Amino acid sequence: MLDIILEKNNINKEEKNKIKINFIKLDNRIFEEINLDISEINSEEELIEKINSIKLEENNLYKIILTGIKNIEINKNEINKLIEKNNIIKIKDKTEIKYNLNELSKQKNLKGIFIKKILEKEDLNEEELKMAIEIGLKAFE
Repeated sequence: MLDIILEKNNINKEEKNKIKINFIKLDNRIFEEINLDISEINSEEELIEKINSIKLEENNLYKIILTGIKNIEINKNEINKLIEKNNIIKIKDKTEIKYNLNELSKQKNLKGIFIKKILEKEDLNEEELKMAIEIGLKAFE
């Protein structure tokens, strides 16, 4: 983008090399990411309580990244509504399911066949694969 602007204004290569770009901070806010391990959490209420107990700076904006093995169903929209902190702008779910997929895929039942077929799919990336397996296993319960 900068190259196009320089060309439009007829700035040659020598002058272009002399141009310096500096970052000018316009706001006092800082965007931070916080990783939160939820392996020990067993209910949505506990999760909301843990998020609300995190010490946050009032002027900063935060993205909470949920990690670990999940023991509960996570509804990010519902959690966003129930947390008391206004400066948490996003919650990202990077948790993993607690199933042993290799063992489940060897089972001689519908669940085993489903997992085996999903694992054979080559057009799915890892995140899509995990989500498909998680949705499918919930349907079996």
